[in-house]
Amino acid sequence: MQRSPIYSHIWVYRGAMNLLYRGEYRRRFEDVTRLLGGGTRSVCELCFGDTVVAEWCRANGIRWTGVDINHGFCRRAWRRGLNAIEGDVLAVDLSHADVFLMAGSLYHFPARLSELFDAIFRHTDRFILSEPVRNMSAHEGLVGWCAKRAGSAGTGDGGFRFDPSSLAEALGQQQRRKGLELRVVSVDRDMLVEMTREPCSSR
Repeated sequence: MQRSPIYSHIWVYRGAMNLLYRGEYRRRFEDVTRLLGGGTRSVCELCFGDTVVAEWCRANGIRWTGVDINHGFCRRAWRRGLNAIEGDVLAVDLSHADVFLMAGSLYHFPARLSELFDAIFRHTDRFILSEPVRNMSAHEGLVGWCAKRAGSAGTGDGGFRFDPSSLAEALGQQQRRKGLELRVVSVDRDMLVEMTREPCSSR
């Protein structure tokens, strides 16, 4: 599937996200950063897109690394002096971070979740996820058709989306497979989840 025009420029992306979130787009990132806590020294953000979390980390003395396949998003981060890595999150060399996070991008990996979770928990003990579970793409007709294609980043099935049930099931499978603790922080338009390695598990 071809990449949606939404991903062509940060201002187009932000405009579309603000429409989808009814003006509360930045709240997604505020909810995420609220979970980072005072002891966090390093963060790796997968499929970062925007740099809201990166700027927050810089302001709070936290080392941020972002990974994204979109050259335009990475170039914008580089221009701001941020440590961005361009490439597929499952193909690049990731480094250890206190927290890995992903906001609004898990739906790009429905068939590769085990591979993704293996990669994440090789490099951290804590993963914060914010994933949309109430999506316009679930609508029938033209609205749903357009929403599905608008969400394509150019890889995978751009038409796939999670709902609360399917996301809970998918995360539950990874929780059991990896021996993780799972905490659902909130469920609104996005489901906000924190997953951690259980104390008895080893790196």
